[in-house]
Amino acid sequence: MRVWLLQGRQGEDPSGLWPILRQWADQPGNAGCSLEICPLTVDLLNRILAHRPEVLVFAASLGSLRSRIEEILTLNVGLVIAAEESQVDAYRDLAERHPVLFVQPHPTLEAMAFAFRNTRMALRRQQYWKIQVEQLHQRLNDRIIIERAKGVLVQRLGIGEEEAYKRLRVLSRRQRRQIRDIAQSLLDAQTLLLPDSNGHGDSESVLGSGVLPSRLSTPPRETETGPEGS
Repeated sequence: MRVWLLQGRQGEDPSGLWPILRQWADQPGNAGCSLEICPLTVDLLNRILAHRPEVLVFAASLGSLRSRIEEILTLNVGLVIAAEESQVDAYRDLAERHPVLFVQPHPTLEAMAFAFRNTRMALRRQQYWKIQVEQLHQRLNDRIIIERAKGVLVQRLGIGEEEAYKRLRVLSRRQRRQIRDIAQSLLDAQTLLLPDSNGHGDSESVLGSGVLPSRLSTPPRETETGPEGS
């Protein structure tokens, strides 16, 4: 784990964090961890992007950092903030949405180690939910594409939605491609069916060109085998 202690430009350490961090880094179980001091400079975000620390530690008394924390948290970094109880409210909104943990100023070794463990778990939990959200978005987008493709088949072939989906599914098996990819190919071909400058479209030529699979215009056979996309 790579840990950075953020300090003011003059090297201030108002919460006495550096000595306890050194003790933590010297523990036998932390042999692979990296501990560095990083001054608060204008290129802080670029340095974080370049070196990818996992956890930043700083004192809440470094008030100049408060306006930049939101940007820092978008970089998948956890924060451990040494703060008095009266200072916590200033960061409460961020802590409710991001991996932000608090320790008392001049924390004990045990308290700091516990904060680091919790921060790493919070980062992994956040990453897990990001992946889940991305997958849900992808499934929704796939469903939209499939529904649009079904609509094209219903309109052009005069079939029902169930039959349209059946034909997409069978072609997916034949070509060993995901239904979503088959549907996207159909929609891409559909753009070629838009009327030309004379107001004419040539659906038959596109259907026969291979851009829009002609098999979709004929009743599918359920004897096909292969992976079905979803």
